This record gives sequence, C-alpha cells and structure tokens, in this order.
Amino acid sequence: MSDVKFDGVSFRYPTGPADVLRDLSFAPRAGEITWLFGPLGAGCTTVLLIAAGLAPRHTGGSIGGSVSVLGHDPQATETALAGQIGFVTATPQLQLSGIAGTVWEEVAFTPANLGWPIERIRPAVDRALEELAVEHLSRRKPGTLSGGELQRVVIASMSVLTPKVWLLDEPATALDASGRALAYQLFRMQADHGATVLVASEDVEALALVADRLVVLRDGHPVLDGPPKTLLAGDAIWDEGPGSTAVAALAREAGRMVESSRFAAPYPITVEEGVARWR
Repeated sequence: MSDVKFDGVSFRYPTGPADVLRDLSFAPRAGEITWLFGPLGAGCTTVLLIAAGLAPRHTGGSIGGSVSVLGHDPQATETALAGQIGFVTATPQLQLSGIAGTVWEEVAFTPANLGWPIERIRPAVDRALEELAVEHLSRRKPGTLSGGELQRVVIASMSVLTPKVWLLDEPATALDASGRALAYQLFRMQADHGATVLVASEDVEALALVADRLVVLRDGHPVLDGPPKTLLAGDAIWDEGPGSTAVAALAREAGRMVESSRFAAPYPITVEEGVARWR
C-alpha cells in the first residue's frame, strides 16, 4: 500500500537547462521509512517539494507525469491535504509561523488554524513537545532559541498533527546527537504506526540503521532500490556516486591495497560489523 505515488514524473525549474527529474516512477510504502539518497543535483529535494505541493506551485517550472498523495494531486489542492502532511526542512527559521509568541503557541498554531477545539489541542501539543524533549521551552519565544532547539520545535509542530505522510529534507542537520536520536526515534515510531515517511538526506550513518528502503537517484532517475544494508554494503552505490558509511569506505579502500576476503564486498557498514569481521 502506498499513499504517495510518482508515475513517469519529469520536472524542470524555470531557469534550469535540463530536467531535474526524468521519468521518475516510485511509490514509498506506508509503514516504512523510505530514504532518498544521491549525489548533488540528483533531485531528492525536488521530489519532496513536488509531493508537498510546493513545486511547481511556488517554485515555478514545468512538470510532467502524475503525482498522487493520499489520493489527491498535490498541485491541484491544498485544503484536502491540510494537516495530513508533515514537511520538515534543514532551515527551521523558515518554517516558523512568525506570529506565535511562545513555543507552545507555535506548536499549537496549525491545529488551531485547522479548527481543532482547545480540548484536543492541549494534550496534542503537550505530547509533541515531550516527544522532542522541549517541554521546558514551552514559554520561550521562538526567536530566542538555538538552531537545534528550533528544529526540534518545527518537528514537534508537525508531530502534533500525527500526519499520514512525512516529507523530510535533511531533518537532522541542525540537531545535536541527542536531538538526532529523538528525531529518528519519532520518525521510526510514526512509520511503525502506519505513516509514510520519505526522507532525503546524506545522514548515512543514521539512516543505514533506521530506514526500511533506500532509493538512490542519479540525474533525477532511480538507479538503485532496495534494503539499505544491502545496497550500502555493495560496490554499486559507489559507482552511482553517493557512497556509503565511513566503515564501508574504510573496508573498500583497504580492499584496494590488500587482496583479502576480509576487505571484500559485502562490506561492513557499522563499527560493530567491522570489529566482528576484522578482530
């Protein structure tokens, strides 16, 4: 089952000399974390912008093919998908309402605009703040927070809605280690409860462990698609550009210098796997 479907999608930005996406067809599955990964310019962010209804509506450009999110064309409707999509970018400052006086009001902003009664808003906001461990910031002004604190608040502002679809563009960039752990724990929990989680990120070390599916894009087209641990342990992901984890890179480089099965593919992708093979 899939709540998000791309069928033969192509896309070009207004000033672009070529298509950013080319005949892209794929469908992330509900209940899974699907990870989009690729070299610079592969089109991963553009996929999220299209699914969120932001491209080409706000970016301009031309699109071909068809896109469906929860049974709707995201380019044709905004109201039908309101509150059902959680969209998070790497720049939390750009995702704030700009009018909320406190963090609590910021997280409550969208539910209030959707017409939720206060009896529903209060527990939902408190839950979302607790999930990201920012309940102690509830009375702070958003503008006084650090980048990492703001990112947690933005994620909480999406989590409060319990969206059916999560669209995440480098969601952990501004977070410290504890924040990253909480964020990925939340995304995993959302997927386990049936949400479709689509994340574009270069956070290889984390997503190698939490993602269910890896789709590698190159020049706007899928070139690899499968379990992350399988693809990251092979050579093909290096041939296509993005590479793998630090441990896999070490094993691959060692294999070029020392002819030994200990350094041959499939490569270990975590420290624990490397220790188990090389000790």
